[in-house]
Amino acid sequence: MGYTHFDKISANAFAIGAHGTEVELPSMAGADRAIKVAKVALGVADTGGGVLAWANPETTSILIQRVIFDVTTKSTGACTLDVGTTATSATTSSDNLMDGIDVATAGVFDNITNKGESGKSLQKLASGKWVTASKASGSAAGLAGFAYIEYVVI
Repeated sequence: MGYTHFDKISANAFAIGAHGTEVELPSMAGADRAIKVAKVALGVADTGGGVLAWANPETTSILIQRVIFDVTTKSTGACTLDVGTTATSATTSSDNLMDGIDVATAGVFDNITNKGESGKSLQKLASGKWVTASKASGSAAGLAGFAYIEYVVI
C-alpha cells in the first residue's frame, strides 16, 4: 500500500490526492509572491534596534504579515521590547508591530496574539527599510532566541 512512483521528473512537483490520485502542484518558478520568512538571531543591546535590526532585502516594498519571536532564553531581569517598522534607520525604535512584549519569560510571541496597544497585524515596508526590536524597559541582557519575519513581496 502506498504510492511512491512518479512518472515525471521536472520543475513541477507532485503529491498524492485524497483518493490516491496524482495531483500536480504549482511550480515555484516565478513565485515572487510566495510567503517568505527571514530568520534573525536576537541581540542583547539596550539601544534602538539592539535586539533586532533587519533590512528589507527585496527590491520593492513588502507586506509584513507576521513577526514571531521564539525566546529560548529569557532576559536576565525584567525586560519589555517594542518591535516595528521604520524608514529612519536600523537604530530607530518602533512599536507598530508589537508594543511592550515581556521577554523576562521564555516563550513564543507574535504581532497577532501579543501586539499590545500600538501593534498591528500588518505593516508595509519599503525596500531597504527596517524592522527593529528595541528595549522598551529593563534590560535585554541574557536574552536569546530568534525572530521569524513572514512577508510577501508586493
